[in-house]
Amino acid sequence: MTKHDMSDLENSQLVFAGALLDVANTQAALPLFSTELSLREGRLAFYRGNLYAIWNQALANAYPVLQQLVGLEFFEQMAHAYGFAFPSDCGDLNYFGADLSRFLRSASMTSDYPYFADVAALEWQVHRAYYAADADMLSLAGLLSAAGEDLQSATLRLHPATQLHQSATASAEVWLAHQSEQEQGLPADLNVNNFALITRKEWQVQVHALDCAAYLALQALAQGKTVEAALEVAMEQDAQFDIATQLNLWFSAGAFSAYSV
Repeated sequence: MTKHDMSDLENSQLVFAGALLDVANTQAALPLFSTELSLREGRLAFYRGNLYAIWNQALANAYPVLQQLVGLEFFEQMAHAYGFAFPSDCGDLNYFGADLSRFLRSASMTSDYPYFADVAALEWQVHRAYYAADADMLSLAGLLSAAGEDLQSATLRLHPATQLHQSATASAEVWLAHQSEQEQGLPADLNVNNFALITRKEWQVQVHALDCAAYLALQALAQGKTVEAALEVAMEQDAQFDIATQLNLWFSAGAFSAYSV
C-alpha cells in the first residue's frame, strides 16, 4: 500500500467516524458507500445505532449499580454523552469506561448527585479487580508460620486484584445495598466518608467496608511499610483498633499474595 493509498484510507476513516459521531456530517460520508443512494443514509444510521448500543452495553457491564441508580433511559443518555466526551482509544471495550467517574464529576446532568461519581469510581475498581492478573493468596496461618519472630518487620505484597477505595460520600454503602436481590433504600446520610477493601477470591470480587483506621493501615502496607508500622498507623487513628479481627478479614479475603522480611 502506497503512502497515497494510506492517506486516502485515513481520510475515509475520519469522514466515516465523523458521520457516526455527528448526524450533521452524514452527507459527507455517503459517497463512501457503494450501495444504492437511497439506502446509504439508512445504512449509516444503522452503524450509528450500533455504536451507541456498544457504548451503552460496555458501560452497563462495568457499572450495573450505577445503571440501577439512574434508570435505563438516563443511563443510555449518559452513555451517549460519555462516548462523545471520551471516545474509545483501545480495542478492548473493557477499558471503555475508565473515565466515567471523571466525566460524572463535571457533567451537568449529574451535578445534583455527587455520589454518582464516587459509586462509579468504586464500580470501576470492582471491574478492574475482576480482570486483574491471578496470583497465589497468602494466608494468615502461612504468614505466621513462615515469618515467625520477623512478623512485625515483614512487608506484604497486595494481590493484583486488591484495591483500596475512599470517598467523601456513601459509595461503598450504596454499592453493598445493591448486591441483595431484595430492593434496599439509599443510606440515610449520603455525605459520609466511606472506606473499602476490594478483593477477588475464587474469581468473585468482593467489597468489604472498612473504618478509617483499617483503611490507613492497608494503605500503609500498600506503600511498602512494615506490618508493625502499618498497625501503628491504625492505632494512632483509633486506640481501640481490633488488630486480630482486621487481620483475619484481610487475609480471609485474599488481600495479599506474598511477604518479605
